[in-house]
Amino acid sequence: MKEIRNTNGIEIRAKTEEEDRKTIGGYALRYNSPTKIIDWWGDEFMEEFAQGAFDESIQSRVVKALWNHQTSCPLGSTRSQTLRFNEDPEGLNYDVDLPGNTWGNDAYESVQRGDVDGSSFGFITKEEKWSVIDYEGKKIDKRTITRADLIEVSPCTFPAYDSSEINCRSFEEIKEQRENQKTPESNQALEIEKLRTQILLNI
Repeated sequence: MKEIRNTNGIEIRAKTEEEDRKTIGGYALRYNSPTKIIDWWGDEFMEEFAQGAFDESIQSRVVKALWNHQTSCPLGSTRSQTLRFNEDPEGLNYDVDLPGNTWGNDAYESVQRGDVDGSSFGFITKEEKWSVIDYEGKKIDKRTITRADLIEVSPCTFPAYDSSEINCRSFEEIKEQRENQKTPESNQALEIEKLRTQILLNI
C-alpha cells in the first residue's frame, strides 16, 4: 500500500528566460533523520529512511512529479528527464522542469511567492527494520525503512507528517509479536505470583 510523507524544502531552482524553462526542486526527505509520529492509535514511534533507500527504485522504475499529488496534473517524469534526482548523501534531492501549462505556472507562482514550501513523496515500503531507542527519557519504537519503491514526488501545501496518511501494519505486527513472545523469566515470575496467591487463599 502506498504511503505519503511530507517535508520542508521546496524552492525555485532556476529560471532561464532564453529557454523559457522554470525549474523548482528541493529535498523530498533527509536520510537518517528520525521523525516522530504521534498518536498511532494511542502509540508513538519514530521513523527514518536509511541512506540509499530509494536508489534501486529510481534506477529501475519511472517516477513522476505531480502537483499536490494530483495524477491529472503531472509536472515531470524521469522518463522524459524533466524530473531528475541529484546524487546527494544527505537526502533525496530532485529538480523538476515545469510545463508551460496552467498547473505548471501555478506551481511556479505558488513556490515563488512562498505559498507552497513543502515537498511530499509517495512510496511503497519493501524492506524495513524495527528497534527500540531512548527518546526524551522513555523507550520508543523506531522504524527504519531500508528499501522502498518511490512512486512520485510533489510540491505540497502542508509540509508536515500526517498520521492519517501512514500505513503501518508492521507496527501492529511488531507489537503483537512482543506480546506473544514473553520471556521465560516473566512467565516464571507470573507463575510464582499465582502460587503465592493460592497459598494465601488456602490459609
